[in-house]
Amino acid sequence: MKKIILSLALISPLASATQCALDSQYVQASYQVGKQVAGKAVAESQQFTLWRTPYQVAEQGLELVEVWQQLSNQQIRPIRYFQTPQRGIEYQPSEVQGQQDWSTKYQLVSDDFIAKMTLTDEQGDGCDKIQHYQLVQGDTTIELAWLVNQKLVSAMSIAKPQLTQTLTLGTVDFKKAQIQQQFALWDAYQTTDYADIGDNEGDPFLAKMINLGFIEHGASGFYDANGKALGGGHSH
Repeated sequence: MKKIILSLALISPLASATQCALDSQYVQASYQVGKQVAGKAVAESQQFTLWRTPYQVAEQGLELVEVWQQLSNQQIRPIRYFQTPQRGIEYQPSEVQGQQDWSTKYQLVSDDFIAKMTLTDEQGDGCDKIQHYQLVQGDTTIELAWLVNQKLVSAMSIAKPQLTQTLTLGTVDFKKAQIQQQFALWDAYQTTDYADIGDNEGDPFLAKMINLGFIEHGASGFYDANGKALGGGHSH
């Protein structure tokens, strides 16, 4: 995996680690997801945008937006927004299966996972400081290029004998007002509580979701406009 050092706009690369962390609380970062089988790229690469504020994170695909909100009690509340109908489904923390780790949502890869990896190289300073990690599990090799002071994945690859998945950082912006405006736009969508969906089968939007079997506890990942899971998504 190529070692990349990014000089990101609007943040001085010479800023201190503490200042970088503060400036990186409001982020709009585009990512590209790639997939190779036997060394050859398959299908078209997918893209998504990571949006974040100190207590909200969103992963925006073409149609679906998954939002996670960190509550005052540290629980995580997910909301799914569908951009074309401008509708949303809200979940309660108790409706999410499995342990929810905020760092996984906030930075795409958890602090615990990074702690299990081996640091192989470190370059740059301040906002440009990038760490390279590797982890070998059986026949799988995971490599991570990590912008440590901005808590952003620069690049990541998960390589198996016949399949390699990659995640690559593209453009990044730190425009607080623009990012807050985007969350406010989603917040204005009409939403329905997950628990109330069964009582609203007369709603064409909700009926479509039920018929597709899309609504399920703790589901995550990217879906197309018809609720079908996309292949080659990133792995946490």
